[in-house]
Amino acid sequence: MQITTIRQVECPHCDTRTSISVPGGDGEPEPSRSVAAFGEQTKVTCSNGHTYWVHFY
Repeated sequence: MQITTIRQVECPHCDTRTSISVPGGDGEPEPSRSVAAFGEQTKVTCSNGHTYWVHFY
């Protein structure tokens, strides 16, 4: 069974908080304006329409 944890991250553009799923339940989500070259990440759009990436370390 896969465990998924819900966490909130702040948009790096406007500080609006958005709920995201953290795969595996581990890892600290790190919002970023740019995509990473490697590692697990997800693309997020906040309620104000800003798109950014969240990397899991």
